Amino acid sequence: MTTSLNPAPSPPTKRGRRLATITNVRCALADVLRALEDDTINPTKCRVLIYGFSVLAGLIEGSDLEARITELEGQRNLGRPA
Repeated sequence: MTTSLNPAPSPPTKRGRRLATITNVRCALADVLRALEDDTINPTKCRVLIYGFSVLAGLIEGSDLEARITELEGQRNLGRPA
């Protein structure tokens, strides 16, 4: 259902890759590096994309680690007497 508080999702990009996991970011990075080797991408754009992928990978790793720590803390608290 689409409301002002819950807008419809954006249509997928023509690339179709969702950069939500480290694996997705790794594959996208490999694509960009291949394009650089094939001389089909501007080196400046390549630098920007590689920097963006690096930042995104760090954020994904950090949020994954945060979720794991939260889960471990929750398990530890379940074992404690009240």
